[in-house]
Parts: sequence; structure tokens; C-alpha cells
Amino acid sequence: MDTMQQLLRKAELTQKNIELDLMFRKNMAFFQQAEPTIYERYRDYTPKELQLVFTEEGYINLYNMGGSKLPVYNKDPFVFCQEYIDKYKDLPTSYRISARTTKAIDPENDAHIHHMNPLIDYMNGTEKKDRATILEETTQFVLVHGVGIGYHIPMLLEKTKVQHMCIIEPHEDNFYASLHTIDWHKLYDYFDRDYSTLNLVLGQNANGSFELIRRYLNQIGLFNAVKPYIFDHLSSPEMKEATSIFFEKLPTMIGAMGYFDDEQVSLSHSVANYRHEIPILRDHILLNKKSITLPAFVVANGPSLDSAIEFLREHQHEIIIFSCGTALGSLSKAGIKPDFHVEMERTRPVVEWIETSTTPEFRESIICLGLNTVHPDTFDLFKTRGMGMKSNDLGTHFLCQYIGENEFLVNLSLSNPTVGNTGMAFAAALGFTEIYIAGLDLGFASDGQHHSSLSKHYDIKDEHQESLNLYKAEASGNKKLPGNFGNEITSTAVYAHARLSVESLLKQNPQVNCYNTSNGVFIRGTTPMHIQDITLGASNNIQKGQFCKTLFLEYFNNDGLRKISSNEEIAKHFKPAIKLCEEMAKLFTRKAKNRTDAFKMLSSQHKIALLTGVNSKTQYAYSILKGSIHSFNFVLAKSLYNGSSQEEGVEIFNAGLDYYQKFLKQAIQKMKSSLLEKDKRSRNLSQKLKH
Repeated sequence: MDTMQQLLRKAELTQKNIELDLMFRKNMAFFQQAEPTIYERYRDYTPKELQLVFTEEGYINLYNMGGSKLPVYNKDPFVFCQEYIDKYKDLPTSYRISARTTKAIDPENDAHIHHMNPLIDYMNGTEKKDRATILEETTQFVLVHGVGIGYHIPMLLEKTKVQHMCIIEPHEDNFYASLHTIDWHKLYDYFDRDYSTLNLVLGQNANGSFELIRRYLNQIGLFNAVKPYIFDHLSSPEMKEATSIFFEKLPTMIGAMGYFDDEQVSLSHSVANYRHEIPILRDHILLNKKSITLPAFVVANGPSLDSAIEFLREHQHEIIIFSCGTALGSLSKAGIKPDFHVEMERTRPVVEWIETSTTPEFRESIICLGLNTVHPDTFDLFKTRGMGMKSNDLGTHFLCQYIGENEFLVNLSLSNPTVGNTGMAFAAALGFTEIYIAGLDLGFASDGQHHSSLSKHYDIKDEHQESLNLYKAEASGNKKLPGNFGNEITSTAVYAHARLSVESLLKQNPQVNCYNTSNGVFIRGTTPMHIQDITLGASNNIQKGQFCKTLFLEYFNNDGLRKISSNEEIAKHFKPAIKLCEEMAKLFTRKAKNRTDAFKMLSSQHKIALLTGVNSKTQYAYSILKGSIHSFNFVLAKSLYNGSSQEEGVEIFNAGLDYYQKFLKQAIQKMKSSLLEKDKRSRNLSQKLKH
């Protein structure tokens, strides 16, 4: 009897091995044609830790062949997956992403904000936060953690029609096992339909996984992930960290879209600054490897600047000081003259801030460093000035065509969203490797103070005072972040974005040692250090003025740049943008019939926009409109999940289309009449100073 059972067992095992081998061969033949990189990676692959085993109970399981020798699944994997799917169907894990209005001075002048803010207000008023979450008949986007044996994937697709699926599997043994157990060709066929995709992220760490997810979402349109579902299957710390990074950086991805009016002003200011022959940043430490060990202080205007004032005043002749934005006025009031002043804001009230908080005599020897988007009148307030070219910016993109052969510009990446980020980017680019941060709180003091007590913010009487203080401690949507010296700090989405930007800059520039003296949020990659604990060492006997001027001349010049076109010639480049707006307006003249139809409309617009971007004749049209197109797509997609039902969500979507149509109409008018018009907003701050 034992011999018979052994023979049957052996026959069964042989048959199962044949089936597994046949499935593996079928999958490899498919991937050889469809995904050659996957084929090359796994055709001669040998598992390192996990191995498929045919159990005594008669099913296939994954076993850890290392220390534990335990099965990955505590029961038949097919039963395990089916039970989990049944539970997930009734209580899936999904995320709702909030949308908030943008505060701006005179928003009616901006086609985007003027119509986006009312759309967001309308949409938020229709949101039902207590609406039951169940797995619906169609799901737009699912992020799957883990492949394992893979049975859960086709099971999930039986419960809901998934439009876009992204699968993360950092452990290659798992994916190798799935090549023997599920039909990947069949899965790919499932997604081989219009407006549908499958994306595999294999063998990556958390940061690598996030980067591939980010690229994927930019390709299919971020609006598809406005309500992302997460399916955890054999999740690991790497997968959870990747998802954590995804949701931490998602607001940054949304915020980085930009918008039409920002790009229009960028174009007009970039052209004007180029014509005024403002020297351009042409070198970077990452290119020339020249480092400066002199201590550089990047000084922003946060509340904790107050605690650094005495140190800066006492040591100002030994250190290089970069003042950022309104910190210039605070330093002036304290009798501290920076070596470099940094600006990034493009609106004209910046000119008023500088004029009302400093004197021409004070500014005379200060070198102004600004992004190409900065208002030309801001540069005019300084004798020596240079501009860094902002990355992912229309003005930068447009000016690149005027660079001569064998010449180049340096894109100043990670220079936003705050002027403190710009200061950090310039300091790193110029080669400073010992950088101290002061007043870059990226959060609020316990009393809600938003700037240094020396700031002109507290000296202005203005009916628009609320708009001058754009970020508030008590605003909805704020978050708690770890403090630089312990406890938690109240921060905003913009400040959280700024924090991530500094962290990315420091990763990009590993030669920089950065010390954070600010009593604000903790910034990864910096060393927290109280200002009174700084030891500068021997006094630096340098002529700071001459040193900074020589450094400036080494990094900034206009060599090899060609003359820019006339306004009429420039306008011709943007005629396709007008046609694109008209095409979008026509696309949305009809009402969506259901949610699927609405997503098809949004996907069609996204595809048209991307095709415009890859065409060399229409690339500038895409650059000026892409931010607003992607932003409206995202907010309109979010509206589809509002209301009490899918039908009501579609009604909200259709009503929201009117706001988008109005934006397109105003954008067309602005491109026809004021494409190269500089920002004209004014706060008349000199009249509003308190006596």
C-alpha cells in the first residue's frame, strides 16, 4: 500500500512539475516578445530564498529555504487568496486625496486660479465623507503589493473591472515563482484595451519603486489615481515604504504641475530678463567639482530667525550670507548685510517689499541671484545680478533655443516651492559644502507666528493682509511633522513639499554638509544644531566683497547666447496653444454619460496633450498649458467620487466642466492679447506701512 501511495505521489509530483514547467515556458515566450527585459532577467534565474514546493496536502506553496524553512502561505494559497479577496471586496483599502484652493493676490487676473478655486469650492461642497466604500463594478486604479504565487491577481479582476493596475514586487524570487503558476499572457490580454494599462515594478527598493510609479502615473495621467486602491498581498517593509513615499510625495506631484498663468508670466519675465542681459548660471559644483569650505548661511524669514540674529550680526564678516526673500528686510533692520540676496517669486509686489524694507545704499554691494521667472523690476534694484534657470519651466525651455553651439545652461533643479529652497539650490550650485540653515522653519511657532518678528509682514496695514500671509498655522489640511529639536511642528502641504525638496537637493549633492539651526521641522540629511553651538574655527581673513564678486563672475555669464526673436515671432510659437485650447473646449462640449465615459473624456484630453508635447512644432503649446490641463483633469476626476452615488458624481463632473470651459476661454484671450505681458499686480505697500 505504501509503495502504491508513493508511486501515486511521484506521478502526481511529476505531472505537477510538468504543468509548472509548461507555464514557465509559455510565460517566458510571451515576455521575450512583450517585455524583453523581464525575459532576460528571469530566463536563467535561480531563486535565492524562496522555492515552490508540492506539499503533502496536494497543493503548491512557497517555502523559505533559508533559516525558517516555513511556508509563505499558512494554508492552500488558492484558498488563502480567495478568502482575502472576499473580505477585500466588502472593505477595500482606498485613499481620498483632498483638493484645496490656491491663495493669490488679485486672483481674477489669473485664468487658472479664477476658475479653479470656484470649481474646488463647488466640488468640496458636494463631498460625502461618510459615503460607504465598497469595491465597485469598475475600479480606476489599483496598487498591488506583492505577487507571491499570483492567484490573487486574476481573482481580483473577477470582482472588479480594473482600468489601471500597478504591481510592486521587490522580491524577485516571488515573481519568478509566479512565472510557473499564473498565465501572464492572459493578464496582459485583459489590459489590452483602450484606456487600460498594467505596470510591473520588479526588484526595486522603496525609492526606486516610487520613481517608477511616478513615471507611470505621468504617462497615464495622475487623474487616474485620484482615488487609489491599495491591495496588500504578502506585503513587505519595502512595499509599505514605497507606498508611504508615494502618498507623502503625491501632493508634491500635484503641486509640481504648475498652471497656465504661472507659465505665461515665466515666459514674459524670462524673455525680458534675457533681453536685459542678466548673466545666467553656466556652471555647477557637480560639473566642475570645485568646493568652498567657507561657512555659508542660508537665511530665510521664519520665526526662528530671531534666535539667530545675534550670531549672524557678530559673525557676519566671517561667513557668507544668502538672504532669502523677505529675510532681506529683517536682516537690514538688524544691521546685517548679506553677500547674496535670493529671489524666486515672480509677482511685482516683491519689488515693493524690497523697496519698503531696504535702501538703495544697503543693496548696492549685494549680489542678487534670482530664477529666470523673477520680475525684471526686482533685478533692477541691484547693481550685480544673475539668474538661474528653473527646471521644468516654460521660460527655461523657451530660452534654450537661443543657446549657441557648444554652449549650455545649468538648470537649477529643486529650487522651489519656497525661496529658502532657491537659496539652498544656489548655495550648493556655487560649491559651498558647509551650509547652515537659519530661519527655514517650514512650519509655525507654538504661538502661530509665521515670520521673524523683524519682518515687514507685521508692519503692513492692508485689507489684503490675509493674502500676504499665505500659510496659516490653523488652516485645514495642515499636518504635524517631526521637529528639528524634538516634539512636532505644524506644517502645510507647501512646506512639506519644500522639506522634501531640500532633502532631495542634499541627496543630489552628497558633498554638502548641512546643519539646521532652525526651530522648525526636521529635514532628513541635515544635522540639527543650535545656533549657539556653532564653532566657526579660525577667523576667515578674506575680502568677502571681492571673493563673492569673483565667484559670481566664474559662474554667471552670457557667452555664446544668440539674440532673441521679436515679439511677433515669439507669438507664432504659441498659436498651436490657442488651437489646443479650442480642441479641448470642443472635446468637453458634451456631457459624460457615466463615470467610465467621463474618464474616457479625461484620458482623451491627456493623450492629446502628451502628443502635443512630443511634437517639436507644438512643444511650447504643451508647456504653457500642461499644468492647467493636468490640474483640471485631476480635480474633475475627483468630483466623480463625490455626491451620494456614481450618478450624482457624474452630475457634479458635468457641472464642473463649465468652470474648465471658462478657463479655456480666458486662456485663449490672454494668449492673443497679453502673452508677453509682465506681472502688474501692486499692493501699494509704501502707503500701508504702520506709523
